[in-house]
Amino acid sequence: MSKSAKIGLIAIAVFLVLAVIGLAHAQRPPETDETGTAYLRVNINPTNIPPMVNVNPYGTVPRVQITEIPEIRVAASGCANRRNYQTGIGRSISGPMMITYLHLPEQTRVTLADPNGSHSMNLGAAGQITTAIFLQANQRLEFDAEIMYSGCRPE
Repeated sequence: MSKSAKIGLIAIAVFLVLAVIGLAHAQRPPETDETGTAYLRVNINPTNIPPMVNVNPYGTVPRVQITEIPEIRVAASGCANRRNYQTGIGRSISGPMMITYLHLPEQTRVTLADPNGSHSMNLGAAGQITTAIFLQANQRLEFDAEIMYSGCRPE
């Protein structure tokens, strides 16, 4: 056998070995559930012994203390005159106003804007408020959807 034939056979053998190694170590796609979402199997308890958690490691009786907060009384004002009562539908409510009814659609985002900046939050499911919201003259509530509101503007 000639020297070039031996080199050719060695090259083919090396190629086949690399191809087999490549196929043996190829990464498989992740498993998917019935909806096609990929997931990774993880065994968080590889033993037959269930995990134990000691919720009271020092053996002491937990102490619960309730702090009494003084009652805050806010005098409702502004609707002594029925002309101060306002109701409407919109994306923004400007103060001063005592909002007594606010109907929200599903998953509403609200932003309270005032001279100190703005603060946003998501409000959960649709519904109505069960308390009053007091907006000062320099405050504004902004919503990402149309809302229905009513309340009193002060004199």
